[in-house]
Amino acid sequence: MQTAPDIFMFLGRFHPLFVHLPIGLLSFALLLELLILFKPREAFKKTIPFLWLLSALSAACSAGSGYLLSLGGGYEEETLNLHKIGGITLAVISTLCYLMYALPLSFMKRAVQPVRYIFIVGAGVLLVITGHGGGSLTHGSSYLTEFSPLSNSAAAVSGTNQQTNERITSLDSADIFEHAVMPILQSKCVSCHNKEKQKGELLLTSYEAIMAGGKSREGVIPGNISTSEIFRRITLPKDHKEFMPTDGKKPLTENQIAILEWWIETGAHKNMMISGLKPNKKMQDVFGDFFQIGRDAILSYAAKPANQEDITALIKEGFQVYAINQGNNLLEIKFNGPSNQKPNIELLSAVKDQLVWLQLTNCSIDDEDLKSIGKLSNLYKLNLNRTKITDKGINELASLSKLEYLNLYGTSITDSSVIALQHFENLKKLYVWETAIDTLKMDSVPKIKKDLDIVYKL
Repeated sequence: MQTAPDIFMFLGRFHPLFVHLPIGLLSFALLLELLILFKPREAFKKTIPFLWLLSALSAACSAGSGYLLSLGGGYEEETLNLHKIGGITLAVISTLCYLMYALPLSFMKRAVQPVRYIFIVGAGVLLVITGHGGGSLTHGSSYLTEFSPLSNSAAAVSGTNQQTNERITSLDSADIFEHAVMPILQSKCVSCHNKEKQKGELLLTSYEAIMAGGKSREGVIPGNISTSEIFRRITLPKDHKEFMPTDGKKPLTENQIAILEWWIETGAHKNMMISGLKPNKKMQDVFGDFFQIGRDAILSYAAKPANQEDITALIKEGFQVYAINQGNNLLEIKFNGPSNQKPNIELLSAVKDQLVWLQLTNCSIDDEDLKSIGKLSNLYKLNLNRTKITDKGINELASLSKLEYLNLYGTSITDSSVIALQHFENLKKLYVWETAIDTLKMDSVPKIKKDLDIVYKL
């Protein structure tokens, strides 16, 4: 791995800023060159040389800063070299195109004109190829085509032909690495740890590469999270310089971290069904949420499409909005802390017809808010763990006649809430561990609702 002075790396990190200038200027210059072929205008003829000059200067700045950035290492050499050549060539072609306009070459007009057109076409082709090369270095070679309908790359995240986005309906059919660990790494980590870009010499595109561990050789130590460098990095404070993922990318969720932690602690297996590792009740719930097990039960219900303005308003307020099934217009909405933040619950009423799964975790939801949540009549699944709710507000949820899943772990509810919740007609799963309930008493209390699974201890 090549090292570089800090000043070089400082200047090199302006590359993402510089690189957009030549892309925009070259695109505009190419567009005007195309227009002038069909409709010559004097204004265009005066503007184009200036655009080529700006394109040349910005391309030179982009190539220079890109070179400095590359000195930090961590990139696949072949792709990097092609990207360098493309960037430098673009700067040269832009300069030549400008000179062909600026220099008095009228005596060579017939010879210059076809050469200029060749350069213009070449600049257009190079712009696409070089841009794709930069994207490959940053996000991986499959980034552009990953979600193409004609591509299988999105499914083959572990180097096999197995589709990782296949519908998991039971933990008996889910492989811990292929169906859980690898998709998490693919979504949050592989953009910086792929064949083209290997930060810390760490490659995360296959089991073997992950276990190799990169520069430290301690990426994952089976059975030991304290010495597994990957786990240490993803659980550091977000403002720590070694926190992963870097560069302002979205960090792993609480459930994703829990899955990686459990995978390492249970031996970091490559081929092992989750059920074979005997997950406790808490991990069963984590995996159930990760795979959205139980989603099929609600697909018979359909709603009219939600208003896009209402969706936008929710997102602006910090909610995450997901489509459960495009054909049925059903929504899952999440809000995860920080614990001192209170989400604007009233906004949810605008999408109550479409809202079937709601997660409001680790935030300042209290009993008063349950009045509004109780009006979201189509909820099948509700997660309120680690919030401020108590026994006082539980009855506000009694109107949720479709509710099948309720997670209240880490709240202040007591035994009386558990008794009240057993009268909820369709409730099938209730999570109440780490609450104020008396677990010893729960062991001896007969269940009122026989088909209700109450999880109150691990």
